[in-house]
Amino acid sequence: MSVQVGKIKAIPIRLHFTLIIVFFLLTWTLASRLMPELYPGLSISSYWLMGAVGAIILFASVLLHELAHSLVALRYGLRVRQIILFIFGGVSEIDEEESSKDFRKEFNIAIVGPVTSFVISALLAIVWLGLLSLANDGGGGDSNLSLPRLNADNSSDETLNIIVGILYYGAFINLLLGVFNLIPAFPLDGGRILRSALLRWRKDYDQATKIASKIGIAISYGIMGLGFIILIGGSFISGIWLLFIGWFLNSGAQSYLAQHELTTLLSNVRLGNIMNTRVIAVTPDTTIDKLIHEYFNIYSKDSFPVVDSGNHVIGMITFKDAWNVPVSKRDTIKAKDIMINKSNIIIMNQDRTADEALMQMTRKRISKVFICDQDGRLIALVSKTDIMNAASERKEFTEAIRRLGRDKMGIESN
Repeated sequence: MSVQVGKIKAIPIRLHFTLIIVFFLLTWTLASRLMPELYPGLSISSYWLMGAVGAIILFASVLLHELAHSLVALRYGLRVRQIILFIFGGVSEIDEEESSKDFRKEFNIAIVGPVTSFVISALLAIVWLGLLSLANDGGGGDSNLSLPRLNADNSSDETLNIIVGILYYGAFINLLLGVFNLIPAFPLDGGRILRSALLRWRKDYDQATKIASKIGIAISYGIMGLGFIILIGGSFISGIWLLFIGWFLNSGAQSYLAQHELTTLLSNVRLGNIMNTRVIAVTPDTTIDKLIHEYFNIYSKDSFPVVDSGNHVIGMITFKDAWNVPVSKRDTIKAKDIMINKSNIIIMNQDRTADEALMQMTRKRISKVFICDQDGRLIALVSKTDIMNAASERKEFTEAIRRLGRDKMGIESN
């Protein structure tokens, strides 16, 4: 679940509900642990203010990091669907199928994120050092700059300590954000930078993706191993964080590799070869009562396409939407009143590939693709099950070919 909070350059900015949890957890961590250690002697309210502002700075920094990716992608003519900030940071949803196969585009889109974080870190560090220098030159009482802080003997010194503390944290967290994203593991920027380098060297996109993903998986195991060693060594919190980061990187790299392999299997499968031409459709004037009793209960399907008199698809009706209509109104409310509009479903022609269809299904969270002719008339449909069955069959065939090849090589070597 996420909510859109605005747009930048027509890019929707969305906040995931997990940010609420992270905001309070981060604020508490900064206010109760980090800031009191760095700047002892301040009031409790000052620490909570520093914690809250520090959390906001982190989220703003992640947004700017992701926005940098998106703006470069827009310059290349790529579509940016949205930017989502969530518990693990943020992600720019970019249609990058074309850019990822061009090592220059992928490198430029990937590297701009860490560069942005480093620039923000440097700017905040300059302001932080400048304030400390002014405080020294102004003779602001007894100063102790060994831990970049000032004595809080009066309210003005405490206010300055709050400001320099926030700036110090902002500079540090952006530096950490930039360094972390350079780790050569998907889904981080470093993984994409590594793939762009491999693509330039090997000239093979599939091989570059597999190598980069496997390197990322190996690095994730190394981080988890280090975390375990630190954990049993007595540093519980640091060990847990490293284990968590390693798990996150491992999960992301494994998922990316699996998705890539699935896409490769389906890239040559045409929808026309796996589509089901026995399509049951309903008219827009069909009542909900009739839909439930004569369609959903009979055919046991979770949805049906809605077509006009010329068999053109105009929408889709789901069982959930039909069932939610009060019983007393099911005789008067019709399919056209509650159907999902044409713009929100997936319509393709039979020459499109299965990997394109699966990608659209994932984005729109719809399990069916309606196949129409050039005039928009419904001729068939393809379900997610049809696509996954095709992928399974193709995988079995590919593995069988590999086994035969290995057996033949073994016979010839003997």
